[in-house]
Amino acid sequence: MRILLVQPAAFEPGRLGLENCLWMSEPVALTSLAAMVPEHEVRILDMRLEPDAELNRVLLEFKPDLVGTTSMTTDCYQAKAVLAIAKGTVGPGCFTIVGGHHPTLSPEAFEEDVVDALCLGEGEDTFKELVEHLAAGRSRHELQGIDGLRFRGADGGFHTTPKRAQSRDIDTFPPAARHLIPERYRSEYFFFIASPMASIFTSRGCSFDCNFCAIWEFYERRTRFMSASAICDRLEQIPEKYVFLLDDNFLTSRKRLEELCDEIEKRGIRKYLLTQGRADFIAENPDLMRRLRQCGLMMVLSGYETNDDSTLEELRKKSTREQNMKATSILRELGIISTGIFMVRPEFSERDFDLLYDTVNEMGIPLPLVTILTPLPGTQMYRARQQELLTRDVRLFDLLHAVLPTTLPRRKFYEKYEQFGRSTWPSIKSGFWNALHRRPGLFLRSLPGILRFRKKFLRYNKVSSDVQSWLRDEVGIISIDAMAPPAPPRVELPVLEEVRS
Repeated sequence: MRILLVQPAAFEPGRLGLENCLWMSEPVALTSLAAMVPEHEVRILDMRLEPDAELNRVLLEFKPDLVGTTSMTTDCYQAKAVLAIAKGTVGPGCFTIVGGHHPTLSPEAFEEDVVDALCLGEGEDTFKELVEHLAAGRSRHELQGIDGLRFRGADGGFHTTPKRAQSRDIDTFPPAARHLIPERYRSEYFFFIASPMASIFTSRGCSFDCNFCAIWEFYERRTRFMSASAICDRLEQIPEKYVFLLDDNFLTSRKRLEELCDEIEKRGIRKYLLTQGRADFIAENPDLMRRLRQCGLMMVLSGYETNDDSTLEELRKKSTREQNMKATSILRELGIISTGIFMVRPEFSERDFDLLYDTVNEMGIPLPLVTILTPLPGTQMYRARQQELLTRDVRLFDLLHAVLPTTLPRRKFYEKYEQFGRSTWPSIKSGFWNALHRRPGLFLRSLPGILRFRKKFLRYNKVSSDVQSWLRDEVGIISIDAMAPPAPPRVELPVLEEVRS
């Protein structure tokens, strides 16, 4: 079979979004699927890096039998557009499938004529069995024997097969088919100053249940780990100097990380590693963080979320402000770049914004990211607050727009939010000078990436520094009433009987 796997583009060029400036990972979901079907002809197309017309050109030239794509929440419309174009260009005989977080957690969003099937949950084995089924000439409407699918039956309706057990040892999955990534893409994948950058997963799932996150629900409250030996096998196959370990929470098992350090030291692997991990783990394991730094750890992205314990408890974060502060201190001492994520809440006053920015400056984080609390589909928070939503248009569920009513007028809310870069400049300046002082060699080797990031930042800053960018994005999506200043509080008058008494 001829198979085309497509990474959807950002919703529109120049739009607000971290992928425009800070981060673009290689399409690991697609290379992982491709690795499962090596006997078939597979191509990978990354529409984040291509002009719009390239998809049509490749479809006409390649004439794929199957087109697959993947979707996070904000990719939903673009993922469906990919499949619609495939059907319209190649014809109805082209089988279309979508997988990823959003189809798994909100499958109803993809029940359209252009979609033949949805992969629910972990996709590798489901995809392999589907391709084998279709390649054998069996009916595309009779897929009941393949677990983890929602497919269009002969009656035109969608049918769901049993859940696929997420129990396979991660070591047994073949390495991602990175050789299928076109060479012209490789220099485009980056995180901050790390460029060009490769990406791999070394675990799946998360053992925590924060109510704003759907990762633990996607993986059914299970976490599986790749062995240290298998991780190092993959690192040795990667030519790039920078590698992002895409685990949802890399800093989980102390024993596993000690084994990984042993293996990296034994093999003499020299890579710069970037990853995501919890602040409480960092705070409780300073000695292990020092060893990870010696093994190449250069950056950790952590969700600090807020500046007070009561909100952390409300978010079910299971960490404290004290642990956040301690973690930041440890990372600064080691010269590990901290990328700290914070959330402003719709009920914030102007003072709340200022207090959060003051906390960031106190922490001295070189790369603070301030997002807006968003009830993402599939999360506990979404189920609890969905009646409050101002829109269900997923273009605004990007953590950069307020989809809940704000206490401040919309313009004032976004004015305060837009200030975070300038308001946290003391943290940025302090954090970077500290990291540069402690690891000058890292920054010297990263000079091309620094220049690249500066160019991207200056281009993106024209959008992100203009409060009209947020208000413009909301036009036609969030009503004028929601954007107007809130009505004054209602004054309850005494009832007539009380006045008479």
